[in-house]
Amino acid sequence: MTELYMITEYSPFKMGFVFLTDGGQAVIVDGGRPADMPPLLEIVGDRKIAAWILTHPHLDHISGFNDLIAKGFDTAQIGNVYYNFPSVEFAEKCEPQYTDRRDFENILPMLGDKAVVAKPGMQVQVDELNIAFLFCGEERYYQPRPHLAINESSLVFKVTAKGMKDVLFLGDIGPEAGKDLLKTCGEKLPADIVQMAHHGHSGVTEEVYQKIAPKAC
Repeated sequence: MTELYMITEYSPFKMGFVFLTDGGQAVIVDGGRPADMPPLLEIVGDRKIAAWILTHPHLDHISGFNDLIAKGFDTAQIGNVYYNFPSVEFAEKCEPQYTDRRDFENILPMLGDKAVVAKPGMQVQVDELNIAFLFCGEERYYQPRPHLAINESSLVFKVTAKGMKDVLFLGDIGPEAGKDLLKTCGEKLPADIVQMAHHGHSGVTEEVYQKIAPKAC
């Protein structure tokens, strides 16, 4: 049976999820900050991390991953890392106080061809899990609120498997990306479980959640 864990908040406002598959592999979503890595990896155990999905380059989502790789984590334990981030220049224009996007750029050589840019329409199969990438805000939402443009750049994807509840991940997308998500992917949004955008605070509008019609958030 597939298992899904939402990692306890060891650091403030972080996001981290782990799927454990029937085939003995793991899929990680974000992970949080460096302090969150030990409990996350304890859940993974000796399983191969078939896919590590990074929704967007904010410290409460990817700084733990950046730190782990920079400190020499054995990348042979990772299948692929899926991401679709704005450029370093765009990120620093929006939020010059944060270095997480540049930190990720610095570790990319350590990932080599394991680093995969996820595009809408791409699907990845990990044992019984199907991961369907539905949407990415990319650099489209600098206006009207530049300070939220990195949140709006988040990847949105759905994880499904036969006999398992569907899980929709919204990352930190906000109202602007949420409008386009509803317009372009509306029929693909319904899911049993939803990860609420931006930790359930100032994310997508109610209309998006009405379309998803989740049983659990």
